[in-house]
Amino acid sequence: MSARPQRGIALVTAVMIVAIAAAIAVQIAFAHQVWFRQMENVADRDATDWLRRGALHWASLALLEDAAQNSTDDLGESWAMGLPTLPVEGGTIKVSIEDAQGRFNLNSVVNPASLQVFSSLLGVLQLNPLLANAVLDWIDSDSVASAGGAEDVDYLSLNPPYRAANRPMASVEELRLIRGFDAKTVAALLPYVTVLPLATNDINVNTASPVVLAALVPGLDLPTAQRIAEVRDSTPYKTVDDFKSKLPRGLTAPTVGMVVKTDFFLVTLDTSIGRHERRSEALLQRLSNKSTTLIWHRPQPLIGSGEPDESPSSMGSDEPGKSP
Repeated sequence: MSARPQRGIALVTAVMIVAIAAAIAVQIAFAHQVWFRQMENVADRDATDWLRRGALHWASLALLEDAAQNSTDDLGESWAMGLPTLPVEGGTIKVSIEDAQGRFNLNSVVNPASLQVFSSLLGVLQLNPLLANAVLDWIDSDSVASAGGAEDVDYLSLNPPYRAANRPMASVEELRLIRGFDAKTVAALLPYVTVLPLATNDINVNTASPVVLAALVPGLDLPTAQRIAEVRDSTPYKTVDDFKSKLPRGLTAPTVGMVVKTDFFLVTLDTSIGRHERRSEALLQRLSNKSTTLIWHRPQPLIGSGEPDESPSSMGSDEPGKSP
């Protein structure tokens, strides 16, 4: 064989070896980049978790300090103003606190007076008032359907079938499982309802929205409730009797619980560390022994984000309904 063909074969072999080596190098570099990105994400998630813990600790301290200084809770206090978006190493965090007892507690519908308030709330929002009975049937332990309500026999006919929970609700999102509550109805209710671990029907008249006030007081129309709320925000009530004295003459005083001091607070945390952006919500209970307890802490979807959040099991999961 002549030297020229041998040189050609050697050249082709060398080119092939270089191409294979380059492909391997690219693959190794890509794998290293993926590994590095994964480690970055894990570090960002860990930093976010610690940031959330610190924010919840701050919220607890703020609520305890307020309880030591004030005998009432209103929207003018420092805890209600929350924190502005704060820069932290590698990102930002925003903390806001809301009086959970400024909303209607869905678990209180087992009380007839509270059931009537919820029915009124649905009416104020121009929703079907009979949906209140559907929530009652979902929570109560019997199998008798109320007017406009539903029990196991109704839910077992669905596809897929399931049973009524027959226990207190674990989250507001559980409404989506109850007959008659579509996405539009739930969205309309979300700003005005909550779920507390107790069937308490105490509503803080210092922090309740005009919509909740209109539902709370029989015969109180929404424009009047808005005027009452405007005056209240500048001059909070010291007692429940102060609130009653501001009601128009001829209205019947509410029969459900009214307070000016709150035990339950919703804390919303918006965190952004690197590429890890998350929103979570927690329910804190302020106790009489000068301490707080975390009832639950769960992730919330970011508006416009299609990315799934952490599994609820890592932050306190809910188990809506019972399988058949």
